[in-house]
Amino acid sequence: MIKRILHTSDWHIGRKLKERDRAEEFQQFFEWLSEIINSEKIDALIVSGDIFDNSTPSSQAQELYYSFLAKVSKSSYCRHIVITSGNHDSASFIDAPSEIMKMCKIHVVGKASDDKSREVIELKDSNGQTELIVCAVPYLYERDLITAKKDDTQADRDSRIKAGIISHYEEVFREAAELQKTNDVPVVSMGHLFLEAGITRTDEGEHSLYLGTAIKVGSDIFPENIAYTALGHLHSPQSVGRVNMRYSGSPIALTFGELGVQKSVSIVEFEGKNFKEVKEIPVPVYQIMTRISGDMAEIERKIRNLAELKKSVWVEVTYTGSEIAGDIQERLNEILKDYENNDYENVEILSIRNETAHEITAHDTEKNLPATLENIKPLEMLELFFKENEIPKETQEIFTPLYKEILREMELDY
Repeated sequence: MIKRILHTSDWHIGRKLKERDRAEEFQQFFEWLSEIINSEKIDALIVSGDIFDNSTPSSQAQELYYSFLAKVSKSSYCRHIVITSGNHDSASFIDAPSEIMKMCKIHVVGKASDDKSREVIELKDSNGQTELIVCAVPYLYERDLITAKKDDTQADRDSRIKAGIISHYEEVFREAAELQKTNDVPVVSMGHLFLEAGITRTDEGEHSLYLGTAIKVGSDIFPENIAYTALGHLHSPQSVGRVNMRYSGSPIALTFGELGVQKSVSIVEFEGKNFKEVKEIPVPVYQIMTRISGDMAEIERKIRNLAELKKSVWVEVTYTGSEIAGDIQERLNEILKDYENNDYENVEILSIRNETAHEITAHDTEKNLPATLENIKPLEMLELFFKENEIPKETQEIFTPLYKEILREMELDY
C-alpha cells in the first residue's frame, strides 16, 4: 500500500518574466525535486495542473517536462505519477501521450470526461493489487459543464457553472467510493479550481491572471472519506477547510507579486487508508528577485547594496519620490552604466513603477483632466472606456477578465 505521496502543482514551465528566460530555474527545480522524491522515499507523485504556462509549450519546455518524468519513472522508490491539466494547459496536449505514459506508470488526465470512471485511477502494485485510488479531476472548462442559453445573464451562467462543478466532482467521488468498498486503501482527490476558503494576495500571480471562470466553490464538496485533497490553481501554499485539503502552490515566484511567499511542495503520509500527516518541504530559491522603492537617492543606494551580493538579481523599482520624474528609465540606466566596472552587471531592472506619476494621473482623471497614455494603466483605460460609453455592468463583467488575460499574456502591469 502507498504510504507517502508528494503533491505539487502550478509549475508553469516556459514562463518568462519580462522576456527573461527561466528554463535554468525550472531545470534546477526538477533536479532538486528528483532528489527529494528519492531521499523521502516517495511512492507516488501527484501534480495538480498548470504544468505549462500556455497551451503551446516550446520544445524547450517540453524537453524539461519529459526529461523530468523519464528520470522519476526510473526511480527505485516512486512507483506512480499522476498528472492533471490546469487552465493554462492544452488538455489535448496533456492527453496525447497517455497510452505510452501508462507503460511507465505515468497517468495523465487532460480532458474532463462524460464517463467519470476515466477520472478515477487505481494505482496498483507489482502484484496487481490496488494501493491507492486517485480522483484525477482536471480543470473544468465552462464547455465541460453547461450549454449556453439564449438570454443568459452572467449571474445565471455562473450559478449553472458552479452547480456543474459540484455535480462533476460528486459523480467522480461516487465512482471512487464504489471502488473503495472492495479496496481498503486511501482515496486522494485532485482538483484545479478556486475554493472559497482559498487566499490570494492582491498582487500575486494567480490573482492577476484570469482564473478560468473565476467561480469559487465551497471546500465541503470534498467528502470526509477523501484521505487527502491535492489542489492546484492558487500559487500560495495553504491548507483550506481541513489540514488534509491543500494547495501546494507554485514552486518558483512567477511574478514579483509572489515574493515573500515561501514556496514548497507537500509530502503526505497515510496510515492504512487514512491521512496521517502532511509536511511542507521548502523549495530553494534559484533566482534572486526583489522589490525596491523610494526617491532616486534611496533607489540608487539600494541598487548599490544589491550589487554587493555578487549574484544575479532581478529588480522591480517603484519610484515614490515627491519630485515629478518622467525620465526614470534613463536615470536608472545611467546609474547602472556608471557602475558597470564595479560589478553592477549582476543587477537587472525588469520593471519600473512611477507611483508619483500614477497618483497625479489618478487625481487629474478624477477632475476629468486629460491623462497621458504614458502614465495611465491599461485597466484604468478600460474603465474609462466603459464609463464614457456607458457600457452595461453585465458586459463589463464579461470583458474585464478577458482583457486581463490579454494583458497577462503581454506581461503588462495593470
